Amino acid sequence: MIRFGDAFILAYTKLRVHKIRTGVAVGVSGILFGLIAVVIIIAQGVFSSVDSFSDVGLNNRTVVTITRSGGALAFNEYDKRDDPTFVAEVEAAHKALVGKKTALAKKYGISYDPAMEDSSPVIVDPQTKRKIIKDSALGDAVVQELANAKRLAEYKPFNVDEYVRKYPSAKVLQAYKPLQPSSGLLAYMKNGKESFASQSNNQMYGRSDDAPALTILDGSLSEPFISSTSFDPTKGDIPVIIPYGAAEKLLGYKKLGGETSTEDRLTRLQEVRSRIGEATATYCYRNNASQALLAQALAQKEEMRLGAANKEYVQPSLVYEVPGEAECGAIATVKDTRTAAQKKQAAQQVLYEKELGTYIGEPEQHLVTVRGVGISSDLGASGQSSVAEMTQALFSSSLGYGTWNIPANLLAEVPQAARPASIFEDTATISTQTMLFGYEAFLVEFTNKDEARTLFKSNGVFGEGDATSIYAMPFGSGILIADELRTMFTNALMWVLLVVGGVAVIILASIIGRTVSEGRRESSIFRAIGASRVDIGSIYGIYVLLLSLRVIVFTAVLGIGIALVVEILYWKEATLGAQLAYASSDLTKEFHLFSLASPYLLWIAGAILVAGILASIIPILLGARRNPIKDMRSEG
Repeated sequence: MIRFGDAFILAYTKLRVHKIRTGVAVGVSGILFGLIAVVIIIAQGVFSSVDSFSDVGLNNRTVVTITRSGGALAFNEYDKRDDPTFVAEVEAAHKALVGKKTALAKKYGISYDPAMEDSSPVIVDPQTKRKIIKDSALGDAVVQELANAKRLAEYKPFNVDEYVRKYPSAKVLQAYKPLQPSSGLLAYMKNGKESFASQSNNQMYGRSDDAPALTILDGSLSEPFISSTSFDPTKGDIPVIIPYGAAEKLLGYKKLGGETSTEDRLTRLQEVRSRIGEATATYCYRNNASQALLAQALAQKEEMRLGAANKEYVQPSLVYEVPGEAECGAIATVKDTRTAAQKKQAAQQVLYEKELGTYIGEPEQHLVTVRGVGISSDLGASGQSSVAEMTQALFSSSLGYGTWNIPANLLAEVPQAARPASIFEDTATISTQTMLFGYEAFLVEFTNKDEARTLFKSNGVFGEGDATSIYAMPFGSGILIADELRTMFTNALMWVLLVVGGVAVIILASIIGRTVSEGRRESSIFRAIGASRVDIGSIYGIYVLLLSLRVIVFTAVLGIGIALVVEILYWKEATLGAQLAYASSDLTKEFHLFSLASPYLLWIAGAILVAGILASIIPILLGARRNPIKDMRSEG
């Protein structure tokens, strides 16, 4: 019988004798497992850092946006232009309108020619000989009024409470949509100036970095992003949470170049956050009447400019003054030489329009000043394609994408005169977009994350969605996506370990098999002096254990070494990206890419030991069953 100490010495000697063979086995297997260890260490560092930011922003809350979009037009007048029923309705409505206008024109002494002002929208198609609505008339008021009535009749509001009833922990917080007055336009004044070109060309303002939309946000959702303590609601400014990039621009900072160090970027973030209360911007609200009057004033100004060189040009008897670009002011009358008859005619025209129902009201305009009270994330704010960008993109909040959010609780403290109802409360009218597409969005909070994941898998970012066109995505935080990535990482890791473990088994089996084969004479001698098969097996078992331990040590050194290098090189950039993504008010928090706290590192050690055992079983069993006398003869 061979003692354990002797078996250990013999096994260790085999490792020392076959240095190249041992080195190849340890090196190849160690590199394979070491690379997995690098990924695990970095991933654990990321997940641990995510957990450390769990109380920042909305990361401790599971808030989602549930959106319903009809996906197809409920009623499309363009498709119905040759539908006999719709054509007949349009023809009847047009006839009634002409009759009403004729009677009212006679009543108020207004000149009205139906053939010139209200030609019939219905014609006879020369090919089919059937009545159709002519293309140029599809946008007429008569056609649109009938079409909108049909859309409204078919429109069914999205019952979000009914939809989330199957999720016990779900609570609807608010409808979520940009601030859209039902009459007129609330337009962003880029560089503090009103865009008169958009007014004169009747262009709508888009939703972009140059024309951010305003959204009123539930106070409990906006609170984590508020960092300014100097906001004074009595001054009449509207409080907003501004995306970092926009805040940086408003404060007069130049965008940092790609060569800027991470330390300087962190310093810039601190400066922007501390000065956010100084960031202001302006919006101009004009109702439909004000927009129409401004367009008239602009056209009149251009007409007079062109006519200035013409001696025969006669200025209008009523001249309006275009307000300053930075004023969002009323359109003043600078000249009025109309006769009494002309003024009476104008007054009669107003009475005519009021009774007809086409009067758009008196001009109304407001200059709205917004002031920063906090910052939210926006992609690209770190200013470079780097770990900071990747971290920010992965965990960024959706709070500031094209939207500046107004905290509802702070807005309520602003004097009523600074937040007129025509802008902030006049939302009763259902928009044409809503009627056309059924687009509605709601913010819903879940106290049970698993329920939110179930929703995402059936109708959201983790699934395909269904025919109802209801879509869900995280709001204000990427924490749910991070959790899902953690689950995906675990599943992927198991498969990778199986594959790499299989490759390691093949490599180790080859090395161990050759070692056992070359040790036949030695084993035969031991058998001849009384050693049992178990003794011989124990020598090779210890050899496999020592070989596996070397692989484990090499794997640990390689994995920890590479992960440490990554941590040293990139943790500051990752911290910058995380602070931008989470809009962290605590700038002492750091985002690290290194952690040895993962239990999966033990999985690697276990996988190496299992691979070694599996690789050694067959060679050792075959070697133990061989006839020592035949082996000595063959070796001789």
